[in-house]
Amino acid sequence: MDNTDLRILDELAANSRITGAEIARKIHLSLPAVTERLRKLDKSGVIEQYTIRFSRERLGLKLLAFVQVWLEHAGASKAKEYLVSLPQVLECHHIAGDYDLLLKVLVKDTGELEELLSNRIKGSPAVTRTSTTIVMSTYKEDINIRSK
Repeated sequence: MDNTDLRILDELAANSRITGAEIARKIHLSLPAVTERLRKLDKSGVIEQYTIRFSRERLGLKLLAFVQVWLEHAGASKAKEYLVSLPQVLECHHIAGDYDLLLKVLVKDTGELEELLSNRIKGSPAVTRTSTTIVMSTYKEDINIRSK
């Protein structure tokens, strides 16, 4: 991968709907060259997925929170499978530290968060403890890193 590939990835990260012709124009490369590089980036697995970002606010999903989860060793694998299957869980990370998992969750309001925590997350047999941090404001949130 060279600087040209990184420039193509930057354009895609900024707008996943950008056309090959627009990328070619912006980075001063021919359309066939951009098309071939995109094909190689796809085939090599550098590009995993083309996606969009929804407006959470306009969808009525206004409460973003991070949930720290402590697990018992027995049943931890099934608990992880269950937790990642919940539609409110945007991300699930295995953490080195005091707790086992860090969940990024998105819900409508505190009532939905309470239901999620009390009945679903804490209801999983291997979950022994949770701690929740509610996000007040987000100043930066990117899906991918850009090379610029």
